[in-house]
Amino acid sequence: MARSRSTLVRVVVTVAALAVVLVAADLAARSWAVGRAERELQERLALPQPPQVDLAGGSFLWQVLRGRYEDVTVTAQRVPADDLVLDDVLVHLPAVRAPLGALVSGAGAVDVAAGTFRAEVGFEELVTRVDTGSLDVTLTRDGDDVRALTTVGVLGFGVEVGLTVEPRLVGEEVRLVPVSAEAAGREVPLSRARQLLGAAGVDVLDGWTVTLDEVPEQVRVQDLAVADDGVVLRGAVAATSAELG
Repeated sequence: MARSRSTLVRVVVTVAALAVVLVAADLAARSWAVGRAERELQERLALPQPPQVDLAGGSFLWQVLRGRYEDVTVTAQRVPADDLVLDDVLVHLPAVRAPLGALVSGAGAVDVAAGTFRAEVGFEELVTRVDTGSLDVTLTRDGDDVRALTTVGVLGFGVEVGLTVEPRLVGEEVRLVPVSAEAAGREVPLSRARQLLGAAGVDVLDGWTVTLDEVPEQVRVQDLAVADDGVVLRGAVAATSAELG
C-alpha cells in the first residue's frame, strides 16, 4: 500500500513538473512571437513607437500547431496614414490563419478574419485638416459636440467668436457642422458668426470637412463620438489575405 502511494506521488510530481515546463515553453514561445510581430509591424507601418500585440486565444503552442491564432489585438499610440495621424489605434481580430510551414519558410499566405477598429483623431490634428485661413482656431470638447474658438478683428478690436459644432460622419468624411454661436461672450445667430468669420476669410457656411480617404482601404469607419482630446472613429476591418516575405 505504501509503495502504491509512493508511486502515485511520483506520478503526480512528474506530471506537475511537466506541466510547468510546458507552460514555461508556451510563455517563452508566445513572448518571442509577439516581439517579432511588434517589430515587423513597426517597420512596415513606419511607426514612431512599437505597437503592442496581444494573443489571448489559449495555449500559444497549440495555436502554432493548428496554424490558427485566436483573439488577436493590436494597439498603437500613433499611426501615420499619409497626411492623417491616428492616435490610440486598436484593432481586434477574432482569428488569423498562418500555417506553421509559412512561418518557418517566411513564404506563404496569412488570412485575417474580419475584425473591429477604433482610433482617435486629435483636435490639433483636426485643426490642421480644415481651412481656418489666417485665424488661430482651437477645438475642445463640449459634451457630445465640439467647441471651436478663435478671435477675429472688428474695427481694430479683437472679438472672440465661438462655434459649437456637431461632428457627423458622411461617407468617408467627418463634417463639423455649426449648431450655435457666440461672439464676445454672448449668444448670436449663426448668420452673424458666419459674417464675422467670413470677413476674416473663413467660410463655415456648411461647416468644416475632414476627409478620411487616408485611412487604410481595409478599414470602414461606421460611427464616431467626441472624446476629451479628439474625435473617436469606430468601424470594421475587412477580411483580407497577405503574402509573407
